[in-house]
Amino acid sequence: MPASVSKTCLVRFDNNKYSVTASAVGRPVEVHAYAGRIVIRQDGRIVAEHPRSFGRGETTYDPWHYVPVLARKPGALRNGAPFKDWVLPAAIERVRRKLAGTDDGNRQMVDILNAVLTDGLPAVKAACAACLA
Repeated sequence: MPASVSKTCLVRFDNNKYSVTASAVGRPVEVHAYAGRIVIRQDGRIVAEHPRSFGRGETTYDPWHYVPVLARKPGALRNGAPFKDWVLPAAIERVRRKLAGTDDGNRQMVDILNAVLTDGLPAVKAACAACLA
């Protein structure tokens, strides 16, 4: 089914909302619904994949979809809905807790999370573990 992406990076399907990558905002997408999952494509490229929700009014977030947005709003890392129950790998979470007490901790953490998008999760986990050691 064709759908539109809201300014909050969400696509509505079957009375539920699913997050998509921030780069998909403002352009139409196609929602492919399967028995157990939802795949959202834009120009043939997958911009989101989530387990399918069968309730009503549920919102399914993937926090990684919102990491590029954090560059403009680093405070959302503390209070934003997509990040509330985000479970990060242990080393990255320990760095996050250490940075929480500093003045620019949110911005530093956003830089670390953006590094995951460019360098990959294993490399950033290893770097965080090395810093903690």
